[in-house]
Amino acid sequence: MTRQYLVTDGINQLGNTIVRLLLDHGQSVRVLVHPDVDALPLKGLPVEVVHGDILNKETLKPFFDIENPREAVVIHTAEKRAIATVRDPQIHRINVQGTMNVTDICVKKRYGRLVYIGSAHAIPIKANGEDVSEIAHFNRDLVAGDYAKSKAEATQYILNKVALNGLNAVIVHPSGIIGPYEFGNSEVVDLIREYLSGDITTAVTGGYDFADVRDVAQGVLSAAEKGNKGSCYILSNQHISSKEFLDGLQNITGYPPLKKVVPLWMARKTAKLSRLYYRISKKQAPIDQFALFTLYPNVKYNHTLAEKDLQYKPRDITASLADTVKWVKRQDKKSEKKEA
Repeated sequence: MTRQYLVTDGINQLGNTIVRLLLDHGQSVRVLVHPDVDALPLKGLPVEVVHGDILNKETLKPFFDIENPREAVVIHTAEKRAIATVRDPQIHRINVQGTMNVTDICVKKRYGRLVYIGSAHAIPIKANGEDVSEIAHFNRDLVAGDYAKSKAEATQYILNKVALNGLNAVIVHPSGIIGPYEFGNSEVVDLIREYLSGDITTAVTGGYDFADVRDVAQGVLSAAEKGNKGSCYILSNQHISSKEFLDGLQNITGYPPLKKVVPLWMARKTAKLSRLYYRISKKQAPIDQFALFTLYPNVKYNHTLAEKDLQYKPRDITASLADTVKWVKRQDKKSEKKEA
């Protein structure tokens, strides 16, 4: 059945992948793009682009003005991502106030369904080292970092609207994302680029849970169609160590294996001196290069509920890593041709 889908920020990696998947399924897609953002990732795609700012409700009216909102689905992907140590007031404004604006309009216009892209980081880590599973109540004070706090606060706001206003909403919580359709920069893409350039000479131990953006996008569509009202679903795949990640890159590229891997405790202890040394050489210190692997080095996420309710089936992570490398190389070649 053809339905109208409204996607906020179809420019980011996940939003763009969702848009492409919807089009593959023959759906009608309208995309909200900020007026100051280049819509290049949507070039050639048969979508309706509407400009607006999620922080300004007035500018959102054209985007949400459709004939039959009760039969439509809003997928809210717009967010500002950041690593846990970053302090930026825009994170709260975009991730919380922006989400509140979108949610309030969905309530007022009685949209058929809202799918919110939360984050696995919004779920508190268990002290005993158990796998992280879905929770029913979110508290910003139980998680660390502006990004995680903002996603927890926004998630709870939506759940409150479900309980108090009957909003038909489903929330998905992706873990780290890899794969194609990243037209900008991300921590993963930056790390792969540095690896390909030969700038990585030292790694830091740690780990992270990654999922392929195409699998997450399919999980989002399944949530729109099959997810239970008011439910939250973790969309993760596999926890891999920084060494496993680099070994994967080495297997894909044939580059010489990295010999030096510094324990995380040592990297943290020598962080100040290391940053000073690498700043002089105009390079990024290993503790910062591998920040993604050091934030939640041992945390593993359980996606059993998504498997059960959404038939979520993530692909082999090594294939995802290979496709990510291909994508990065392809994008870099395009950039080189433009510069030439």
